[in-house]
Amino acid sequence: MQLTRHTDYALRLLIDLAQSNKAQLEGGRVAIADVAAAQDISRTHLMKIANQLAHAGFIEATRGRGGGIRLARDPADINIGAVVAAMEPDCGMVDCAGCALLRRCGLPGVFARARGAFADVLAQYSLADVLKG
Repeated sequence: MQLTRHTDYALRLLIDLAQSNKAQLEGGRVAIADVAAAQDISRTHLMKIANQLAHAGFIEATRGRGGGIRLARDPADINIGAVVAAMEPDCGMVDCAGCALLRRCGLPGVFARARGAFADVLAQYSLADVLKG
């Protein structure tokens, strides 16, 4: 199973925020443009991702002068499985809707179990668990 680039960038953004010295200061916020430049990601794309993460409650975003983004909670309280689920709500492995074999094929059940196992493993880790140093 492969995650989309959108989810990859969301996880990178969260890791970057968790490791940022500026974000760890009281009230410190990080500019999306700074993260985009450091990660070599389109600023526009990263803004969309940050907006989605803010709506899901993983980060706080403030517009205007002195604005920026920061984690909404402690890294230990941000579950990797929850982030992936929020970023990829329709995370199907294959689309069987148009397949002529659908009524006599057991693969959809196998894929559903595999997807469940994948989600179960991700749910065992927090953002704090994946930070190094």
